[in-house]
Amino acid sequence: MKTFLLAAAAALAAFTSEAKASTGACEREIQSAAAKYGIPEGILYSVGLTETGRKGSLYPYAMNVEGKAIFPPSEQDAMRQFDVARSSGAKLIDIGCMQINHYYHGENFGSAEDMFDPHRNVEYAAKFLRNLHDRHETWTMAVARYHAGPNNDPAQKQYVCRVIANLVATGYGKWTPNASNFCRN
Repeated sequence: MKTFLLAAAAALAAFTSEAKASTGACEREIQSAAAKYGIPEGILYSVGLTETGRKGSLYPYAMNVEGKAIFPPSEQDAMRQFDVARSSGAKLIDIGCMQINHYYHGENFGSAEDMFDPHRNVEYAAKFLRNLHDRHETWTMAVARYHAGPNNDPAQKQYVCRVIANLVATGYGKWTPNASNFCRN
């Protein structure tokens, strides 16, 4: 019994340590990636918060498998769940802090495990968002296209409004009359 309790305590400590280590891991990468790619920090952070925000923080092991959000407790568990999803035929799997889609962007990483790395994940998302801004000329359109393709206006609008709400909630922005009208209609 004593051995069991020691093993359980060690497992709990390991889980707690990994969970604590992951807290803020995404946020630590936001500032430098935003500066490197010339993205307003609040926009990059609010996109991340919209993607994986949970209890006011981004989550590095978050996944979205075919529309279902999953928050594994560790990178090891996230990789296990990723492998299960892939072997079950799932194609659309969003990974990590900024929910990078494995099907569309996985080739830009060495492995799925690399996609869970907060530095690589946020760095890639920032570069992608910058490229979208350069192509579409406004942060609103860049944010809209980050989430949904060009032929999905309803999803783009809903997403942009969620990002604006997160900008306001975090103190990075405020509701303007144009934004309020856009999101109400």
